[in-house]
Amino acid sequence: MYYEQRKKQAVFAPDIYVVFGVANHKRDNYKVWEEGGLTPDFVLEITSATTQTKDQETKPEIYGALGVREYFH
Repeated sequence: MYYEQRKKQAVFAPDIYVVFGVANHKRDNYKVWEEGGLTPDFVLEITSATTQTKDQETKPEIYGALGVREYFH
């Protein structure tokens, strides 16, 4: 999921996410600016020993800044 246009590092890959209000069709990737600025309403991350720090420290900051309402890890 890309959340800032023209900024390749502004990307994250949640294990599961739900965005209400967007058309239901297959996408190779989700670009917030192409979806009317809609960001996920729900994100689920499956945490492992290798992703724990990122899933519990880094990603919550990004998701909070984007307005994600529900985040579970």
